[in-house]
Amino acid sequence: MRRRAIGLALLALLAAAPARAEIRSSEECEAAIAADPRTAREDAAQWSRSDGGVEARVCEAAALEALGATATAAQLLTGLAENTSRAMPVELRAALFEDAGRLWLLEQQPGLARQTLARADALTPAAPARLELSARAAAGEGDWPAALRALDALVAAEPQNAGAFALRAAALRRDKQLVAAAESAETALSLSPDLPAGLFEAGAAAAERGDVAGASEAWQTLILVHPEDPLAPMAQRNLQRLVEDAPEPSELRPRPRGPHRP
Repeated sequence: MRRRAIGLALLALLAAAPARAEIRSSEECEAAIAADPRTAREDAAQWSRSDGGVEARVCEAAALEALGATATAAQLLTGLAENTSRAMPVELRAALFEDAGRLWLLEQQPGLARQTLARADALTPAAPARLELSARAAAGEGDWPAALRALDALVAAEPQNAGAFALRAAALRRDKQLVAAAESAETALSLSPDLPAGLFEAGAAAAERGDVAGASEAWQTLILVHPEDPLAPMAQRNLQRLVEDAPEPSELRPRPRGPHRP
């Protein structure tokens, strides 16, 4: 997921908003968070009390996120978006709900994320970033059909997005659509040949279909090319299970694809 990307985008969106001369700007907020998020949070709260408005509250939420208080930040943004007494463009209100949904996902609260993202959808059409969040939230609750609806819309909007096809492959696999999962993983790899998520899902889809050699090839490539990626240990564990379960050891000796396979 694009970590903190939306929060910073909100600050950029607000940068052009008119403000009184004595209060901070969104640019100053970003710099303050980078320097010391705890002090930035205190300054943002003071700025808010000094009539900093929506800009100050978004700054405070960004500082809270930087401090790891993502649930508090999500609640702050949700309350801000819900406050109809504050005049703001509908796009900004939707962006606040969307960012709150992202934060609920970081808190591993997919149900709250789905509720919040749905409120954003009620205000403006979902752009690709929100579609990905919605897919992840639905997947977090095991609602694979809903996740696939969001991912189908995402790949339609961004047909060159290899990561989106890898996510779609994972959802299709969990929904037991194994042939489609393999096809989506291969599309991801055709767009980005050594994408870790694409390699992992290609291996997973092959393993689910009983293709031991294909699974081994994909997972060995992931381990070889991306040993530091978080998916590499999972691929290693899966590969070990294949070794333990395989009736013929020779099936587990495919040649790994190199970093620049065709």
